[in-house]
Amino acid sequence: MKRAYLFDIDGTLTPPRQKMDEDFARFFLQFAKDNVVYLTTGSDRPKALEQVGEDIMAACNGVFTCCGNEFWEGDNLVYEREFYPTGKLVSFLQSCVDDSKFPTKAGRHFEQRKGMLNFSVVGRNATLEERAKYSEWDKRKHEREEIACTILAERRLFGNVDVAIGGEISIDIYPMGRDKSQSVVTVRQLHALPIVFMGDKMEAGGNDYPAAKALLEGDIACDVTSWQMTELLIRQYVEKDHD
Repeated sequence: MKRAYLFDIDGTLTPPRQKMDEDFARFFLQFAKDNVVYLTTGSDRPKALEQVGEDIMAACNGVFTCCGNEFWEGDNLVYEREFYPTGKLVSFLQSCVDDSKFPTKAGRHFEQRKGMLNFSVVGRNATLEERAKYSEWDKRKHEREEIACTILAERRLFGNVDVAIGGEISIDIYPMGRDKSQSVVTVRQLHALPIVFMGDKMEAGGNDYPAAKALLEGDIACDVTSWQMTELLIRQYVEKDHD
């Protein structure tokens, strides 16, 4: 059965903020050449390239970066959408950094991307060890969830924005509807095929949730916990197609 495949990157094809496993990358490269494959990530294009490599990026039919606010076909930028946060939102987020009880503030807490703002209390300059420590701390303290809930409750103050928890340490902020659901809509417009979407943040509030919610009857959402699980699911689909 012919399908269109859509994959999150961080935590789905790779360990968080790391490169793909070499053996998995070789397998996935051939899979992308043989199938209709798209990637969708909250990261910008340079980070996506760093994680999956140029060969896989080129082999895919397209890559959605910045939560679908940029769409690339190879090196060609098909579209891009802009967003700039209000001063009140930036001030609130800075107060979250200043008031956080987490001891490490590594810097680069704000990262402006096309169509969105990525925000992190620990900061994107954090080491892998510091990221892991914050991730575990946040699971107990729910800091990111509290920040997201406050922003959503104060939309009239901060602008008509939506928020999603992404990766290990950050939240993504963007205008309402400018999320990964854009990826699903575009893939559906380009291919009259059922969509299989794989991501690791499909719970409500996660940045894969909007894409999963945009799927229609006949499409499939696969909530994964690691790249190893993703590889296993892909192999299962490949075997079904050969039966």
